[in-house]
Amino acid sequence: MNRIKRMAIFSFILLLILNIVGCNTIVNRINRIISREKKNDLGTESQQSEKYINPEIQVSEVNVTLYFKHYLVDHLVPEKRTAQKGKQPIEYVVVEELLKGPMQVDRVAIMPPDVKVLDVTRKGDTVFVNLSEEFTKDIDITVLPGMDKLPEEQMPYTLARMKQLSIYSIVNSLTELDGVNRVKILVNNRSLTYDEIGADLIASELPNVDINAPIMAIARKKGVILSPDDAVREVFTALNEGPDWNRVDAFLARVNSDGSERPSIEELQKTYLAYVSALEFQDGFIEGEEIKPDGEAFVTVTYAIKYANGKKESRENDIFRVVNEEGIWKVRLPGFFENVD
Repeated sequence: MNRIKRMAIFSFILLLILNIVGCNTIVNRINRIISREKKNDLGTESQQSEKYINPEIQVSEVNVTLYFKHYLVDHLVPEKRTAQKGKQPIEYVVVEELLKGPMQVDRVAIMPPDVKVLDVTRKGDTVFVNLSEEFTKDIDITVLPGMDKLPEEQMPYTLARMKQLSIYSIVNSLTELDGVNRVKILVNNRSLTYDEIGADLIASELPNVDINAPIMAIARKKGVILSPDDAVREVFTALNEGPDWNRVDAFLARVNSDGSERPSIEELQKTYLAYVSALEFQDGFIEGEEIKPDGEAFVTVTYAIKYANGKKESRENDIFRVVNEEGIWKVRLPGFFENVD
């Protein structure tokens, strides 16, 4: 009997233990399920939080250098500008800012009307610029200063020159960026020929290039940018053509070396015409150019001054100081405006 009681008590204790263990297992399972659900909820909240943190496109400021035509002469001059950059690459920003036109004085836009930028991409050291169909049209030269009365016979070359400058305004602006060496221009996703795009002058400068061939990627061209010796040449040429005092004024520095304002162009005109009848110079009258690290330049010139009293004075290896005023090279006041005897 005692044995039967002991067996019954043992069985009861065993069942009790099994019940307790089973309940704990269920509880543990429930706790694990709840824990996983909480983690999933937290993960979802975290993802949603990351997704909606600052959904606005981040806009930053970038410094770019753009090239526009000088308002009087057929050269490009730089303009430094701070632009807004969003999700588009910096190359796209440069072209977009270029199409907006200049913000500084003495510069004009040099693009066919209504050109739009469709896409700009970069592969290695080459930037591909995809423009709208309007880029194949001629530049509207009637809006450019001094060209409203252009002789008909000069029209074809002038249009070709303006298209050349418009292409190099894109190329030279983009090659200001680090690592960019060439620019390939497309129109509506197509590679047009030199003739179709109006780049006849560019084709003529390249060896063994047919104007009916597709236009290649174009490298930077320094020669279309206004240089110190170009500024000196403009002053000399303008003084012998008329003189053209507006052009003389445009290429004379506004500030003297001592920081004072130079005389007005009206005062200079009176002084010059009272003592000088002409400047004599040959095609190669500019002997050399030296650009200093501080942003000034020396231009060496050989010429002769014909005075109003009949005397003539030769000037060999005369040095002209040229300074950079707001991105444009300008000549410090030459001595023949001051010391004319």
